Amino acid sequence: MNQPQSPRFSDDGVVYPRGAQRDAVIAELTQVIERVPEQMEFTNTKRYWVLGPVLTLGALGILWSGFSFGKTGLIICGGFMTLVFMLLTWQHRNAGREVFMRLTRRELHHTALSGPVDLTKVVDVFVKDEGLLTLQKLTLSDTASLPTHRPVSVLFGNQAMALKKPQPHVRIHSAGVATGGSKLDIDDLHALLTAYVQAALAQQQLDALKQHG
Repeated sequence: MNQPQSPRFSDDGVVYPRGAQRDAVIAELTQVIERVPEQMEFTNTKRYWVLGPVLTLGALGILWSGFSFGKTGLIICGGFMTLVFMLLTWQHRNAGREVFMRLTRRELHHTALSGPVDLTKVVDVFVKDEGLLTLQKLTLSDTASLPTHRPVSVLFGNQAMALKKPQPHVRIHSAGVATGGSKLDIDDLHALLTAYVQAALAQQQLDALKQHG
């Protein structure tokens, strides 16, 4: 007759399952991890590559009206707007092609951050369409190590900020978010970020379980 296996205690007092219970836990954790690909890459959308020329034409119309009616104010306004919108269009010429964010089953990487964000430290995920830009906010635990961020000089560009107050968090702004050439809506992006956080936590638990197996 087989004797039931007793649970194993780690040095810090954590109880780890044994036998069939351990196999079931491993299977469940593995399932959570494998719900997401090992890595996903993200670009912005072509929002301003398309909108920029339209806005430029509108600004040129204002500039033309200023010359036609001899209105100095319209000329200055139209000229300034034309330059801004032409710059916006040029800066977004590679929209949808340059990767600015990458997710793995352990970390989030962003081109404007000095290092990765440990997804096991994420305690809340918030995503919002702010009209001109899409916001992703990852609230971290108080013990999380924050990377530094660098400013981005692109109008409505892909920006990330790592802030300590009021609670450690990372804010990511971009002109929409796309992966594999397909735009993600807010709900899909939130679900994807949440799934990667869950996968990171499951991987952490699985590593600890195997270490004390």
